[in-house]
Amino acid sequence: MGNTVKQRKWHGMLTLFSLVGGVLGFIVGEIMLNQWGGTMHNTLLMGLYYGQFALIVGLSCLLSEVISPELNGNGWKFRYASDGWKLLIPSTLILLFVAGALFQFLYSVQYAKKEVVQDYIVILDKSESMRESDPGKQSIKAAQSLIEKLDDTNRVALYTFNEETQLIFPLTRTADASTKSELVHKLSAMEEPIGKTDIGKALTTAMDDLKKDGAAGHSVAVILISDGYSEVNTSQVLSPYVHDHVRVHTVGIDDTQKEGNKLLQRIAQETGADFYDVKRADRITDAFNIIYDNGNHRHLMNERLGSTADSVFYGVLRVVFILILGMLLGLSLGIIFDNRYLAKSFGIGGAIAGLLAGLVLETGLQGASFPMIYRGLADIILAFVLSLSTLIVAVPERGSNTGLRTGWKDRGGQEKSVARSRDDRPSGRRFR
Repeated sequence: MGNTVKQRKWHGMLTLFSLVGGVLGFIVGEIMLNQWGGTMHNTLLMGLYYGQFALIVGLSCLLSEVISPELNGNGWKFRYASDGWKLLIPSTLILLFVAGALFQFLYSVQYAKKEVVQDYIVILDKSESMRESDPGKQSIKAAQSLIEKLDDTNRVALYTFNEETQLIFPLTRTADASTKSELVHKLSAMEEPIGKTDIGKALTTAMDDLKKDGAAGHSVAVILISDGYSEVNTSQVLSPYVHDHVRVHTVGIDDTQKEGNKLLQRIAQETGADFYDVKRADRITDAFNIIYDNGNHRHLMNERLGSTADSVFYGVLRVVFILILGMLLGLSLGIIFDNRYLAKSFGIGGAIAGLLAGLVLETGLQGASFPMIYRGLADIILAFVLSLSTLIVAVPERGSNTGLRTGWKDRGGQEKSVARSRDDRPSGRRFR
């Protein structure tokens, strides 16, 4: 038996390839989020996001080691690299897909009791300033999207307002596709924005109609969208809403309108609802989706809005889940290389990388105008720190029984030793 010499190794090519893989995984992930975000269920979306990221990073690291086997040795390259290719998809794409989907499901669970909303009152600002803040009429598209989601247990009404308030259609049950189509068509036929803003009159008109219909109560949610400001006696205007427990969710789409956003925030707070500062009109639909889901519309790689925006619980939950995903990504590399020492190094390094990436996401995404910057930084941290983790655990360079197969058995069941040259031995004790 020879003396075991342990050595910490770093493979520069693996670091380079891992970084390239991290960048490519980020790009593919952004394409997926832009293409399927809001249409694909978040559980499936996050599973695919982390599955493809792990696959690309794992493939990059495997290629670097096949080209230059600094960590495992030439024996691994010629004898066992083929096993790495076989294990690549199960240990990266499938493992991280399952983990990503599971953690997303747990992250999206609403642990507090949800309010069942039956009726939705949508109040859209159509003042002159909406021409600039919402040129693509995203507020109308968001309302149309909400109508499409409703079932035959729901009713919806829609108002528009400038200095006057107009009822586009009263509370209408969305019983079938033809009714929804008619309501969507009425939205499409709305006049161009004009005039000034009077938020107080719009809220008063909507409440008066609710009382006439006998609809005011726990099952009603109001959604108010505006980009402006008007003088509102909130104690007077909101008193009937508070008395009848009608929540007014507000959506601000002009980040420069500080006074207007403060007013919208106050309206939401005083009625026990949520304020959504979406900053850009193309995010109005996201806010509507969150309101419809009663706050249960968040995924690991995006900002939390609504009642859980400042939640410490969900913040810690995100960081913990990303930490575990990083550790699993590291473990997947250990499986590919079939090396228990590298698996330990990658597992520890992946946990550290996941912790750092989770902190970047949690602290950066909340209120970010360009969330992709923080997603990209988190992905790069995962790939880079993971590639350096081979320095954590020393790997036996030479010695007895360091290979995958330490011997073979003859037909009588007696184990026979197999001698190997130094170059033919992998540098770590293998899994099997």
